[in-house]
Amino acid sequence: MREKFDQVKGGFIGIAYGDAFGMPAEMWSRELIQKKLGYIKTFLPGHPDNRISAGFAKGEVTDDTINSILVTEMLSENGGRVDAQVFIKKLRYWMKHSDKSSAVVGPSTAKALELIEAGTPMEEAGSTGTTNGAAMKIVPIGLLAGYNSKEGGDSDYLLHQVIELCRPTHFTSCAISAACAIAAGAAAAVHGEKDLSKIYEYMTEMAEKGSAYGNSIGSPSVACRMKMARHFTEQEPQKALKDIYDYVGTGISSAESIPAAAALFYLSEGDPAVCAEYAANIGGDTDTIAAMACGICGAYKGAESFKTEDIELLERTNAISFTELTEKLLGNTTC
Repeated sequence: MREKFDQVKGGFIGIAYGDAFGMPAEMWSRELIQKKLGYIKTFLPGHPDNRISAGFAKGEVTDDTINSILVTEMLSENGGRVDAQVFIKKLRYWMKHSDKSSAVVGPSTAKALELIEAGTPMEEAGSTGTTNGAAMKIVPIGLLAGYNSKEGGDSDYLLHQVIELCRPTHFTSCAISAACAIAAGAAAAVHGEKDLSKIYEYMTEMAEKGSAYGNSIGSPSVACRMKMARHFTEQEPQKALKDIYDYVGTGISSAESIPAAAALFYLSEGDPAVCAEYAANIGGDTDTIAAMACGICGAYKGAESFKTEDIELLERTNAISFTELTEKLLGNTTC
């Protein structure tokens, strides 16, 4: 199981790596990124002109990584099963004690938490959440599913745990569909699948399954957009990035950023460093797209695919240990 441990650890590194790499340009257009930052090829501090990333240090992560850590803690404390109430409690604590949470917490999550605080049942509170806030924190569920799965995978575990985590903030058909796709990519990578096409097909399959759950809401199909996005990856990379940005979209909508992230995983051939570079320069929700896509890439390539100095930067800047996170996720779970 040592190889799988390395892949799970790689998934955690990938989340933080992509998050920090894409952070400086978050929500800027492709044109503005080029004007303000040129072509991003390395970790940079947040840009003073960016209302979201201003004040962030080089290598610092955002809510994408923080939420993934909170999910990991919840899974560890609950035998590998989602307890949405525990997660919400952890999220509230972080928001209360972080001086940067107000700048990065997404609209669906913020709205749902207000409703829950006012006494609204969880499913109702999350019944309008269509953004990528569910998918951005879902990779740990996929890592655990892939680690524990036997031959053929564990799609039922993955599907039901994703639904439970989406319940309080993103209980909509499109958000659940999107989260299923990202979790499936991480699960297939850890399980040992090396064929990129098969991983992508499994992500699309799980997106289709996930779309049958939650509040059915008017939204483009995540699965269909994933199929369209893959078509664009057949071009040279820079043309592919432009077409994904123009036709699929890279905004906070689940129907945009998740197909974009899936396509960048495929376009980069599972290489987390290449994927992070693509995501940081594509425009839109760069940090979240990078966190999701690089989380899958990291699980695909493993922890040893990252440079030691980059891992040290991420751990030092954010006071986290990827080995400890991996042990926490895998140590006390029985899914």
